Amino acid sequence: MKHLHHFLAPAGVVLLLFGLVSYALTLRFDPWTAIHLIGGALLIAASISLNLTGFRRTVVERGTREHAQAVTGAVLFGAILVTANVLAARHPWRYDATENKIHTLTDKTKALLTHLQVPVQLVAFLEAGDPMRKDLEDLLSRYAALSSQLTWRFVDAEKEPQIADQMGVRRQGVVVARAGATTAQASPDGQEPLTEGAITNAILKVTRPGPKVIYELTGHGEPDLEDVRDAAGLGLLSEALRAENFDVRPLLLSAKPTVPEDAALVLVAGPRKPLLVHEREELRAYLARGGRLLVLLDPALDAGLGDLLSDYRIRVDDDMIVDQQEIPFLGARLGLDPIIEEFLPHPVTRAFKERIVLLQARSVDVALKGGLPGAEAHALAETSAAAWAERSYREMLATGRVARDPEDRQGPISVAAAASIEPSPQGAPGGSAPPRKGEGSRLVVVGDSDFLLNGNLDAYFNREFCLNAVEWLAGRDELIAEGPRGLRPSRLDMTETDFRTLFRLGVLLLPESLLILGLGIRWRRRSL
Repeated sequence: MKHLHHFLAPAGVVLLLFGLVSYALTLRFDPWTAIHLIGGALLIAASISLNLTGFRRTVVERGTREHAQAVTGAVLFGAILVTANVLAARHPWRYDATENKIHTLTDKTKALLTHLQVPVQLVAFLEAGDPMRKDLEDLLSRYAALSSQLTWRFVDAEKEPQIADQMGVRRQGVVVARAGATTAQASPDGQEPLTEGAITNAILKVTRPGPKVIYELTGHGEPDLEDVRDAAGLGLLSEALRAENFDVRPLLLSAKPTVPEDAALVLVAGPRKPLLVHEREELRAYLARGGRLLVLLDPALDAGLGDLLSDYRIRVDDDMIVDQQEIPFLGARLGLDPIIEEFLPHPVTRAFKERIVLLQARSVDVALKGGLPGAEAHALAETSAAAWAERSYREMLATGRVARDPEDRQGPISVAAAASIEPSPQGAPGGSAPPRKGEGSRLVVVGDSDFLLNGNLDAYFNREFCLNAVEWLAGRDELIAEGPRGLRPSRLDMTETDFRTLFRLGVLLLPESLLILGLGIRWRRRSL
């Protein structure tokens, strides 16, 4: 017992050290950590009390003070490391060095997670040894870091089949989003791993009240809404809209008394024949009561919607866009498929920094005056300054001669426009709350419908531009953002002159410069 204090002090230090390590790694002051810290402090205190005289003598010695300073410095350094580790764990920060920021969640996902109002759980069905598990774990961790309402976990469907049956999962590799009793599945595409877009859409489906309904006007030669095989169908667009939690249905308005009440918006996609008077009037009445309309009009085809569009300060001209500018790396083009790179400020285009391509488009202009009271119209997209609006396009198509005439309008020319009318607060019934911004009529018009057909939907960013317009029309402005990113090949295009210059610099100039420099140094040393 005489020398017991020689054992108690080191034992107390060991307990204190491992208590601090336990807290640093778990970030929890649990009983295990508490026992180590309190026990270590008690052992050190007991060691001092058993040898109080020796402790005082040791403290006043010079060597003790020097050792104490060294120990204090080491403790402070360790405390700094522990604090930094705790702060890093509680406030993680990461930097994405990839060019396309593929390891960073898109603005659409961030907006969705920021506005989560209900708890959402993501259940990933993957076995422990699956090679995709690490990447999926990293992706789900990024989701959880943006919202305290979202949690996630892994489940092995073979080891816990009851959970898989409960959620309707029949294979590994599926992520299920669950909010309350509502579930939605995100499945991988073949052998490809799950994408951010698939998981975000699953969250969207369980957090938004039911799918919104989009009606496509039919009966005038419009493309088939369910045809995914024919290049002239709209089936791929329908699938893209359903993936965004929309229900797409046909609407034969000529046989209906009015536009259905559950319509989130009505799509008028390239009618080949004019709409009937009844249809035009019902669309006008639908817009008047806060409806939403997406109109795609091709050149040379009069749908009879000129008066309705003019109510919203939008005018479509009888012309065809010609743009024969030569694009770098693409060469000269025919000129009837303008590549659109200029997008004007608007909620539809706020996160859109890419390009779309149209096929035989017409101009869509915005009027500064006229229209219904409160109507506001904005151009969305314009051609390049080298383009023009060809008025004699019928003759041009018949003869194959493409030339700008004096009567043709010089670019840039608007090819897409959006209009809206916000409801008046004075129009609210007595005692009811005034209407909120975004609850009024909305309209988007594009001077081409072919760019959304199956054969063209994935050309450039046609799909993304259309989905942005649909989100705005449906009142889901916060979801308008760039889509999920992916890796793309990086390439360096060099001309023959560039290769010759590189050869001269790398093979000739650099070696001969080093050789001459070496000879100069050798001569200098021999001359000393």
